[in-house]
Amino acid sequence: MMKRLFLAACLLAASLIASAQQPDIEAHLKAHPELLAGTDYLCPTGPAALTKAPKGYKVFYISHYGRHGARYAWQSDIYEKINNALEEADAAGNLTELGKDYKRRYDSLYPEVRYRVGDLSRKGWKQQEKLAERMFLNFPKVFPDGAEVRAWTSTSTRCVMTMSAFCQGLKGMNPKIDLYENFGKVFLPAILPQDSGNPFRDKNFEQTPPKVPETWAQFIARTVDSKAILSRLFKDADKAVAPEKQWDLVSYLWFFAQGMNSLDTDLDFNDLFTDEELIDLWKVDNFQFYTEIWPTHKGYQPIVDDIIAKADDRIAAGRIGADLRFGHDYTILPLLQILDVNGMGHDNLSADEIHRWSQTYNVPMGANLQFVFYRSKKNPTVLFKVLLNGEEARLPLETGNWPYYDWQAFKARYGR
Repeated sequence: MMKRLFLAACLLAASLIASAQQPDIEAHLKAHPELLAGTDYLCPTGPAALTKAPKGYKVFYISHYGRHGARYAWQSDIYEKINNALEEADAAGNLTELGKDYKRRYDSLYPEVRYRVGDLSRKGWKQQEKLAERMFLNFPKVFPDGAEVRAWTSTSTRCVMTMSAFCQGLKGMNPKIDLYENFGKVFLPAILPQDSGNPFRDKNFEQTPPKVPETWAQFIARTVDSKAILSRLFKDADKAVAPEKQWDLVSYLWFFAQGMNSLDTDLDFNDLFTDEELIDLWKVDNFQFYTEIWPTHKGYQPIVDDIIAKADDRIAAGRIGADLRFGHDYTILPLLQILDVNGMGHDNLSADEIHRWSQTYNVPMGANLQFVFYRSKKNPTVLFKVLLNGEEARLPLETGNWPYYDWQAFKARYGR
């Protein structure tokens, strides 16, 4: 009995310590409102401070998983639904002054975007080139002449273009690397293991239902006043949009506004929302993303298996270079959850704690996770560190020299 009480006390203490380490997210968001774009935030491409390798260790290999770059809206009807609502309200004389101004801005953009749903944007292409350049400049010893660089992608067109842009960026830094781009269903276990088109899909993984008792609809109802938002566009919001459909349009308007980050435009549509509403809408999106992904996140273990297998091959053969994978936000998030990068594997118990542990801005346009490997001539232990979007990240592994971890310790915890 005493042992059980002691164990429970230890677990509670660990939970409280971990919770205390979580930053004040709302204060962080107010200081950095660009993060409120969530998965439409653009991954930074600039330099970040990196910790010097331990004495005697040299970098030799990078294993990478990246999300596609900035793109047009992903919903097949987002541009049409907004356009139709504005056109109908305008014809009925139901637009407010803000609504008229909003429509004028929207109309100037609509012809460009209406047929480009899901496409990689020009900004997304340039973003990937810059991300590749940053990887090269951070670790030039990984990319000498003849370095073996292999890339794989999902079957999505924007991911194929993302891979090509990234690889072009590397080639631009050193044309003499040995680079090959791969495409095909046979590679999906390492890219989209739970995709319905994956012929090797494993359905027998451990399901992890969310412990959050609240539904998404319930969370929306107590968090967002959809009618108040729409009333800024429409004189009579109920006439413009049936009450039961108002949240749908608000969500489209929010996604559309955040999507401006990905386009070559100075147009801004966030003036439809108050600062507090932008935070609340981000929380709603965060809630949905977490609760949709968490139940099946362990089904993405094949990506971890591939990271281990390819790294072990490189280590055994002594080959310098990189393995690059390109996919989607709904694949990077479960990967971060499996690995528990920066605490993102936390099993949340309430809707109001989700945003403290799992933030959508960690999987922005161009999101990337890098395992960077180091070896020493005098020490057989292979070390690695993890970069999330260019920043050194933490794993739940013991180390006396963070951000560096023992590769064998990683395999002991995450291998199978």
